[in-house]
Amino acid sequence: MTSIERLAAVSRGEKADGIPFLPTILEHSAKLLGKTPSEAAVDAQILEAAHIAAYNKYGHDSLTIGIDVYNIEAEALGCTIRYHTDNSIPGVISHPMAEHFDAGSIFFSEDMGRIGLVLEAAARVEKNVGSEVNTSIGICGPFSVAVELYGYENVIEDIVDDGSRVRELLNAVLEFQKSYCNSIIKRGLGITVFESWATPPLISPAVYAEYVMPYERELIRHMKKNDAASAPLVIGGDTSLIVDSIIDTGTTLLVADFDADLAAYVRKAEKNGLLLRGNIDPKLVEMGPADEIINCVDKILQKVQGYPRFVLGTGVIPYSTPPENILLIKNYLEKVSETLTRVHKAL
Repeated sequence: MTSIERLAAVSRGEKADGIPFLPTILEHSAKLLGKTPSEAAVDAQILEAAHIAAYNKYGHDSLTIGIDVYNIEAEALGCTIRYHTDNSIPGVISHPMAEHFDAGSIFFSEDMGRIGLVLEAAARVEKNVGSEVNTSIGICGPFSVAVELYGYENVIEDIVDDGSRVRELLNAVLEFQKSYCNSIIKRGLGITVFESWATPPLISPAVYAEYVMPYERELIRHMKKNDAASAPLVIGGDTSLIVDSIIDTGTTLLVADFDADLAAYVRKAEKNGLLLRGNIDPKLVEMGPADEIINCVDKILQKVQGYPRFVLGTGVIPYSTPPENILLIKNYLEKVSETLTRVHKAL
C-alpha cells in the first residue's frame, strides 16, 4: 500500500498493511539539509527540499509542509517575526492589534507575508510525491491567530469584559482563513488546522465553547463544503476537558496527546467513528533511550486495543532529534504489523 492508500483504509476502519505513522515533522526537516529553521522558513526551494528529504528518510504517512506553521497568518497580518541564525524556531515578537485595534483592516491575499512561499513549496512537494503520500499545509485556528494579533492577556481581558473586540476579530480572521483554505484546496493540497492557544489550562472549557469551537466549526464546515478531503483539528496537551466540544467542530481526526488518557479517547473516537491519533512525547523521541521509546509504543498499542481507525503520531519533533530514533518507531510498527499478519494467517 502507498501511504495514501494506508491512511485512507484506516480512516474508513478497514484493514491496512500496517498502522500509519504520522510524526509531526516541521523544523526537524531543515536539520536533514544542514539548514537552520529560519533558513528553511523563508526560502521555498529549501522548504520543499527539506520536506522531500524528510519523506525520503522516514517514509511517514502524511506530510505537513512548513517550519513555523503558527506564524504564517500572524506575520501576514502584521505581526513581527524574529528569525534566528541558530537552530531556534522563528517566533512572534509584536501584536499589532494591541497597539491599534482595527479588525476591519483584515483581508486576504496570497501575496501577504510568506503565504505565497508556503503555497509554492507545498505544491512542489505534492507534485513530487503526491501520488504516494498526502501533502497538507498547516493553518492556525481563528482563536490562535487572534491571540497572536491582539496578545493573550488582551484577549482574556476582553473576554472577561464583554468579548466584543474578540468576537469582531475572530469573525474577521475566520473570513481570512476561509480564503486561505480556498487557495490551498484549489492546489489539490490538504489542510491541517492547528489551535495551539486553545488548550487547557490556557483557556477554560467555557471560553473554548463560546470563543473557539464555533469558529473552528465554521472553518471546518467551509473546508468540507469546498471539497477538502479531510478536516483534521490538532490541539496539543490534555484536552479531555474540551474533548466533546472538539468533536462538535466536525473534525475528522481526534488527537490524544501524550499526556492524555488514551483509553478514554479511544471510547470517544469509537462512539463518533473518528480517526484517532495517539501521540508519543516528542521529547522522548528526541532524547530516548531506545528501549523507553519502544516501551512507550507498546503501551500505546495496548491501550488502543486494536481500534481499527488508529494512527500513531508525535508532537512536533524537535530540530535536534536523532533520525535513528524516528526510524526506530517506523521500523517497530512495521515489525508489529508483520507479526500480526503472520498470526492472522495462522488462524
